[in-house]
Amino acid sequence: MIVLADNDIILKLAQCDLLDVLPDILDWQGTEIFITSAAKYQLLPKKPDKALSKCGNEETLARLTAFLETTQTLPAVKNTSLLAQLENIDDIDGGEKFLFAAAVETENPLLITGDKRALRALLEHQDQLPTVFSGLQNAVVTFESAILLAMRLVGFAIVKQKLLGSPKPDGMLRLVLKGETGEADFIEGLCSFSKEIIPLLAFKHHLPQSLNQP
Repeated sequence: MIVLADNDIILKLAQCDLLDVLPDILDWQGTEIFITSAAKYQLLPKKPDKALSKCGNEETLARLTAFLETTQTLPAVKNTSLLAQLENIDDIDGGEKFLFAAAVETENPLLITGDKRALRALLEHQDQLPTVFSGLQNAVVTFESAILLAMRLVGFAIVKQKLLGSPKPDGMLRLVLKGETGEADFIEGLCSFSKEIIPLLAFKHHLPQSLNQP
């Protein structure tokens, strides 16, 4: 399995201290992890104060630095016509454009991304992008589905504590996770953020059954 990862989800998982369980979530021991050529510079600015500000705290900075040392840089995409086609679709940004195109040129890809806007755009334009849709169908892990998969491995209590420790919780976490939030409500909240992209999600057999219900 080749794992293609975008900046947003790498940073969020580092902030929530979930990078260490990611190999078990994805069963990727020995698997190659690819990021875009600009990812390391964007995630870890050269100026230490900017890097720390982006990460939110020293612990996240250390986790992120260690993780990025294990990754490889995504090679140039050969299909320039596909890149041009992706360029013309609103809501698919530069980083996701390269990851989508790279998935087409990768055998058995798995895309880890926090960009649901791009995933929605792909679903809306799947007839125009049949090779991209085919390559990423059942092959995407989002921030929400990564959390659900982590809960299956280590339990709700541990995952909740990690998420509450994020120095920069995103809007989704602030909405679905509060100190008194129970497991059932939390799962329902995560699923509500995931239902619109179900055709793309990987590891459906490990995700809550409610995701497949209307």
